Amino acid sequence: MKFIIIICSLVLLSFLLFRNSFPKFFEGVSILLFRLGFSVLLLYGVHLLLGSMGYAIPVNLFTGAVAAALGIPGVISIVAISILV
Repeated sequence: MKFIIIICSLVLLSFLLFRNSFPKFFEGVSILLFRLGFSVLLLYGVHLLLGSMGYAIPVNLFTGAVAAALGIPGVISIVAISILV
């Protein structure tokens, strides 16, 4: 319980100290989460497409993060690694 109170108070203090820079921070977080969600959706579509051919493409947080960071080449590399290994 003390841990939760400490975390909440630190978050509140950081809101008060850095209130001018938080809109940029939340914009960056929302862009990151959108990229992560879209990459997981793209990986799931590739998983369904290649799953019917007998290839298993993993869809998890790590592969989603790789695809979000690298984009379409990341998805292609995940597919290539999954097929070759």
